[in-house]
Amino acid sequence: MSRNPIKTPIIATVTSGKGGVGKTFVTVNLAASLAARGRRVLVVDCDLGLANVDIMLGLHPRLTLKDVLFGSAAPEEVILPTKAGFDLLPACSGVREMAQLLFEKIQIVKKVIASLEGYDVMLLDTGAGIAETVLQFNLLAPRNIVVLNRELTSITDSYAMMKVMHQIFGRDAFSLIVNAVADDREGEKIFSHVDGICRRFLGFATDYLGPIYRDEAVPRSILRQEPLVLAGTGSRTAACFGHIAGVVSRWGGPCLRALPAAQTGPVARETLH
Repeated sequence: MSRNPIKTPIIATVTSGKGGVGKTFVTVNLAASLAARGRRVLVVDCDLGLANVDIMLGLHPRLTLKDVLFGSAAPEEVILPTKAGFDLLPACSGVREMAQLLFEKIQIVKKVIASLEGYDVMLLDTGAGIAETVLQFNLLAPRNIVVLNRELTSITDSYAMMKVMHQIFGRDAFSLIVNAVADDREGEKIFSHVDGICRRFLGFATDYLGPIYRDEAVPRSILRQEPLVLAGTGSRTAACFGHIAGVVSRWGGPCLRALPAAQTGPVARETLH
């Protein structure tokens, strides 16, 4: 398949209402699946203070986004190729300046992302929740992929995040992935529940990208620092990513959105109806 990039890239965040639901695992494996389809893919680690995409891939970046924001590095110097076939723009972990970025610095990161060219798909792996930085990146991308699982807190926090983004910023295009389910039926049940709440209380429907099956090979792949889809096991879970990658690769590529300054500011945590 051709590796020539399409004119306008598909740009989406991979986000979640709470941590610990497998968001970065989904990002890495979705990116690898898209790359296997011949797409040129860039993952941007937008969890700026607790970055871990590089850890999941066994990489040791010499430069990170910190060197772009607080040093003289160009974005092209920071981007790394990965063994999974996609490129990574890494951030860093445990650095206070990155964890507590001022608005002006967040805008610089957004401009950096908007300036990158030559990719078919750009996946922005955000932090979890509704912190200002997370909202900024979710509002920047035209599409938001929300990862959740069967835990009640994951369901309520995912809804709360979508509620904030809809009621304050008018966002109503969310694509859901239900992670770590036993089968299609469980995934459909969880999706239908969240989608029903959004329809009833927020007035919009969500899109279902599909389930990711619970699999004993998942923790092993994380320990090996290798995407599950590269393991060659022919697992049902790997097939889930192949299906989702097929859907995402057919999306159109609307332009990045710049968030006006008037829309920024602290947002109170919302709760489930």
